[in-house]
Amino acid sequence: MTTKPAHQYLALLRGINVGGKALIKMADLKAALEHKGFEDVRTYIQSGNVLFTSNKHDKETLAVIIHDALKDHFNLDIDVVVLSAKEWNEIIESAPSWWGHDNTRKHNLVIMIPPYDMNQTMAAIGELKPDIESAEAGNGVVYQSISLEFFGRTTSGKLAANPIYKHMTIRNYNTAQKLNTLLTK
Repeated sequence: MTTKPAHQYLALLRGINVGGKALIKMADLKAALEHKGFEDVRTYIQSGNVLFTSNKHDKETLAVIIHDALKDHFNLDIDVVVLSAKEWNEIIESAPSWWGHDNTRKHNLVIMIPPYDMNQTMAAIGELKPDIESAEAGNGVVYQSISLEFFGRTTSGKLAANPIYKHMTIRNYNTAQKLNTLLTK
């Protein structure tokens, strides 16, 4: 019996090390995931970005293993999204031309936590104000761009007050790009 080759993955943990809550040291997180059998575990910044390899190929199973490790080692009930390196690269490569290219705007990548319905997600975000914000659905993500000057007037800038917010994790443009670079090394 042959073992399937290891694949590289990205795990995005929702809401860790934000506002002094759900605090986890990245070295401890790395050790906990290595204990669960993941290999080549690396973290990027303190906001719950974990790169790793695994012989397991079911992303839902990988997310459950990580979720359980967070519960066992840190007593935290944290939502986790797992994407393959290929999927993350396709998300970045498929971004709309306006995403990340206007320094008067904040650019985010909103990653949905399964299960989700993208039509419901976009409806929950609400009607945008095209002169100060943009949002476009992608494969399990929403590309978002919000005016820095008029942030308080935007619809999508108020996501944290929306119930849909609990079903997403957000990374800014620079972090999303850096993760893509790290996944291709």
